Amino acid sequence: MNRHLFLEPAFNVSHSHLALQHLIRKIESPEYRAARNSGPLWLPEFVDQVAELFEPFVDVGRVGFECSPGADRWEISMYLGQTELLGGRFDGQTRAVAFQFDLLALSGLFTKVLSLQWNAFPATQDEEGQEPSTEWSFINVVGTYAESTVRLKIYGTPPRDAGPGMRQLADGSWEPV
Repeated sequence: MNRHLFLEPAFNVSHSHLALQHLIRKIESPEYRAARNSGPLWLPEFVDQVAELFEPFVDVGRVGFECSPGADRWEISMYLGQTELLGGRFDGQTRAVAFQFDLLALSGLFTKVLSLQWNAFPATQDEEGQEPSTEWSFINVVGTYAESTVRLKIYGTPPRDAGPGMRQLADGSWEPV
């Protein structure tokens, strides 16, 4: 499976006005189709339903995800991608997008929830004095969806190697990466 895929269109686009042609080109691209069509038939539907539960507080966000089959279940990780700032004095900086996530609606997506946990790891400095990523704090759900066992992790921040999901231009407009 491909790592660090971003869903199109940008989710929670109430604050966004993405160009329709860009979305159509992206959806029609062979790379996007191959990424979306791997795995069981229910997988894209499930990922899309979970992605709808991310709600950015202020900015626009794109949901990133990783999916891989395990011995006895599907492993799915999801997160809201960072925003890269282009132009102006903060050019090139990235920032996490603050969001809320509807846990009650999430539990309703599963036929049966076997476990629901929040794994929280406080940020402390490592040996080099660097703040580690908070990607280790996550919601962990194991349950049944479409007669398959799924372990879903919802991260508060994207993995370090995910790259940005959106770019905000100096004029205030947004574009997907």
